[in-house]
Amino acid sequence: MLPIYLCEDVVNQLIYLEKLISNYILMEELDMKVVCMTTNPHEVLEVQKEFNYSGLYFLDIELNSDIDGFKLAEEIRKKDPRGYIVFITTHSELSYITFERHLEAMDYILKDSPEQIPFRIIECMKEALALYSSIGNTVQKTLTLKIGSRYIYVPIQNIYCIKANEHKLLLMTDYSSYEFYDTLQNILLRLDSSFLLCHKSCIVNLRYIMELDKFSHSIQLKNGQSCPLSSRNYFTVKKRLNEFINLG
Repeated sequence: MLPIYLCEDVVNQLIYLEKLISNYILMEELDMKVVCMTTNPHEVLEVQKEFNYSGLYFLDIELNSDIDGFKLAEEIRKKDPRGYIVFITTHSELSYITFERHLEAMDYILKDSPEQIPFRIIECMKEALALYSSIGNTVQKTLTLKIGSRYIYVPIQNIYCIKANEHKLLLMTDYSSYEFYDTLQNILLRLDSSFLLCHKSCIVNLRYIMELDKFSHSIQLKNGQSCPLSSRNYFTVKKRLNEFINLG
């Protein structure tokens, strides 16, 4: 079970969040549960002691307490370094602090866009549960993406491919996709040896290659996605794939 913690100093907003999350859990029969619903950040830390595994935390930043949401997140990280933290706030200008303090927030949701809140919360729940189910108790290296005011942390082994899409990059996993600004060359430097450039417009993860098609210049991945494969890179990809399989 993935425990969920809610900390919001405005009571009616706290009730709204709990109802939204609990209803979705019930409707989808998810292995998650709201274990803490509070206006007091110290209560989050007390309840956290009862669980020896990662949780999903929805935190306001201004908490009308001696510690704010950022400080609470820092304390959470001491006991739950792999937990999933989501900030829900009106302060878009403070999003950079999550990166400066290495808080590794999954999302940064603004209250100024109330119509987006339910969708964003549910997406965070789905993503956190997928990650929680897939990684168990292992620590994984992540790739940090900056998307607008948000910093997204994607476990590297979950990445299938990254494609150049006009002026942006499109990163695809088995459960989600992300568009962001960067270059393939920069991203490749931040990945491990299981990734390589299969085409000038695409990086592929060797873990998920199912088939190389020399004639159609394409790579079929295990989840049904496909990637372009240039003629000049065909033999390099084939060699690296054979080496990767033999090492495995």
